[in-house]
Amino acid sequence: MHCKKNIRTSLTPLLYCCLLANGLAGATVAATYTGTLTAESGTPGSVVVEMLSLPAPSSVTIFTTSYGGGTNLDNTTTSAGGFQPSVTLFDTTGFAVATENGMFSPLNNSWDAYIQDPSVPAGNYFVVMTDQANQVSPAFTGFGNTAPSNFYTFFSGPGGSTFTDAQGNVRTGNYALDVAASSITSSSAPEPATFWLIVPVLASAVCFLRKRKLSVS
Repeated sequence: MHCKKNIRTSLTPLLYCCLLANGLAGATVAATYTGTLTAESGTPGSVVVEMLSLPAPSSVTIFTTSYGGGTNLDNTTTSAGGFQPSVTLFDTTGFAVATENGMFSPLNNSWDAYIQDPSVPAGNYFVVMTDQANQVSPAFTGFGNTAPSNFYTFFSGPGGSTFTDAQGNVRTGNYALDVAASSITSSSAPEPATFWLIVPVLASAVCFLRKRKLSVS
């Protein structure tokens, strides 16, 4: 399995919420998916697959709230108690653009999943979620012609209908998965060259104000 990056964060919940609110201001995608896995692995009910289409390069944020509880993008609230999730953003070939194994979410300081990729190219993608113990097979080389409904065949885990987290705590199969994307435009941020031209101007302004304050005092 190819993986571009394993994205995690140590942001505080407050900072995370601020960043998320700012990123969703121009969101082109904002969706919440809820349901219940029927098995830990080995069946169609052990993996959730959602399609994500990006008409332009985008900043993508994916998170769950079902392990520790929290508020979703559709303003619904999820109670704690769900399984420890593993979430991966795949392109249509099976290349893993980003993955997170439910080790820490700054949204609720729990073992929910959280992915934030500031620059995902335009194209079609699959957001795939399963239990953290249900891992992609080492022999996986891509989706090929496999239908999304059969993606569960690429994963292997202990099996059964019992879900346990990394510490052995029994959990439910409930999930809440949130996916947001905002198109990246040229006006979203200054180009590097332009940015470095602005810095000296700002520095000069600060010095001028300081000198003026000293002369007045």
